[in-house]
Amino acid sequence: MKYPAARLAEQYRLGPTSATVNGVSLPPAFVAALRVNNWYADGIIVLPNEVLIIEAKVKATPAAASQCLFYQRQAFRTPELQPLMSLPFTPVLLFAEDDADVSAFCKALGCRVEIYTPPWIMDYLTQVQFRNRTTIQAVQITTPTQE
Repeated sequence: MKYPAARLAEQYRLGPTSATVNGVSLPPAFVAALRVNNWYADGIIVLPNEVLIIEAKVKATPAAASQCLFYQRQAFRTPELQPLMSLPFTPVLLFAEDDADVSAFCKALGCRVEIYTPPWIMDYLTQVQFRNRTTIQAVQITTPTQE
C-alpha cells in the first residue's frame, strides 16, 4: 500500500541453496530437490533508488531482525537480482503489532521498521496469538522465616 506504483514480488526465493547432506552421495534429482529449501523473503520491492527486502510478522519480535538481515545477505547472492547490484538492498520489517523496544532494537541493527495493522487483526489475535492463553491466578510467594 505504501508503494502503489511498485510491483511486490511475494515469497521470493533467495540465493543458491547451501543446504547439503554430508557424507552421503545423492542422485542429481535429490540435489535439485534441496533447492526448494532456499530461503525466501516475504516480499521484494524494486524502487528506483533501492531494493526492499521485506519480512512481515504480526508480532514484533527481535528475531525478525536477524532473519531479515540474513535475507538481505542471501539477496546479494540471488542470480535474478544481480542486475540490481548498483542499488542499496534495504532490510524492512513489517510488523502488525507495534513494540517500541523491539522496533528500536531492529533499527539499531540496520533494519527499517514499518507498522501496518490489518483490519483482520482482532480475528488473528483471537484465533492464533491468544488461543492457548488462560487466566493465571496470582500466586502468593512466601519466604521461610529465619529461626
